[in-house]
Amino acid sequence: MKQALLLVLGTTVVWFFYGITRGGEFRYASWQTYLILSTVLLAFTVASTFRTAADIGGLAKWLIAAALYRAIMCWLSYFTWGRNSVGESGAYLTSHSDTIGWVVSILVLIVNAIDRRSPSVTLRNIALILFFIGAIQWNSRRLAWVSLAMGLAMLYLLFPPGPAKRRINRIAFVSVPFLLMYAAVGWNSQSPIFLPLRSISTVSTSEDASTLARNTENLGLIATANSSSFAFGTGWGRPYVYLTLKYDISGFELWRYVPHNSILGVLAFTGVLGFAGFWLALPTAVFLHARTVRIGKDPKARNAAMIGAAQLVVCTNQLYGDMGIFDMKAMYVIAVSYAIALRMPYIAGVWDSPSAGDGAASTSKRK
Repeated sequence: MKQALLLVLGTTVVWFFYGITRGGEFRYASWQTYLILSTVLLAFTVASTFRTAADIGGLAKWLIAAALYRAIMCWLSYFTWGRNSVGESGAYLTSHSDTIGWVVSILVLIVNAIDRRSPSVTLRNIALILFFIGAIQWNSRRLAWVSLAMGLAMLYLLFPPGPAKRRINRIAFVSVPFLLMYAAVGWNSQSPIFLPLRSISTVSTSEDASTLARNTENLGLIATANSSSFAFGTGWGRPYVYLTLKYDISGFELWRYVPHNSILGVLAFTGVLGFAGFWLALPTAVFLHARTVRIGKDPKARNAAMIGAAQLVVCTNQLYGDMGIFDMKAMYVIAVSYAIALRMPYIAGVWDSPSAGDGAASTSKRK
């Protein structure tokens, strides 16, 4: 994990200067890369500061507290001035990236309820989950429902066989028929009770101005990748090619440097080689999280690893759909996942620490 993060750091710096030497703007390149660099720094900082599974649990409480504050603001906005805006194309009440805090908090609360097996904890967590779900709906981000579904799927896949997994299977067995009935009845309904379903159903089918603008932007990013060196891209600090101004956002100064689809953006700006250097850290972290969950000895470390993997899925959705790589919340949640991958495998007893290996080698040498 350490080597993967250093590769992210090195890749970002190399392609920064590559773009500048090819006519890129230093100021724009700085805007594009400062969060990537600070994500690596934060990952190492958190791994060095939060040294136990209990420490990571404390950090999760702060995340829930911050998400709860934002959810309260969203509910207040809805019931004061924003009720008529819900459902409009592009409308939101707090911010796009609040999706991450709310979805990850829901996942943390689910894992906590399953782990604690206390009726009072379960009821408390259900109440908080419903509150966060309301905020997600009022904020009108369709991507949030996709992120939640994929995060839940990741949790289910990672839960090891045992009593907890059997309880989950029983709950799913009972609830799935009702969910199917809900979907069948409400797929085309305009009733308020089916608002979450309508949000999910229009993710890929709704041809509103927002969707069409994103499609146009994606085609421009693909054209940029094809027109430059496919191996190296344009370099940071250079704009992507726009194909049409029908959906004009030129009032936003950085619009040709900070695309909504960050994954295609990285490919266009850094090419295949830079994309690999940036992206390798994510599957590395997921592998270490999965290893910790499967064979870890510390239950709290296993829970932290489950959340670490699930929130990477949530953040990847944000990277793909909503400027995630250029957003502080998305990148810093990714940094925490990387920090968990740096620290938890050793705490859970599934990976030797480098210091332990060095000590063993020194002892062998003295003998």
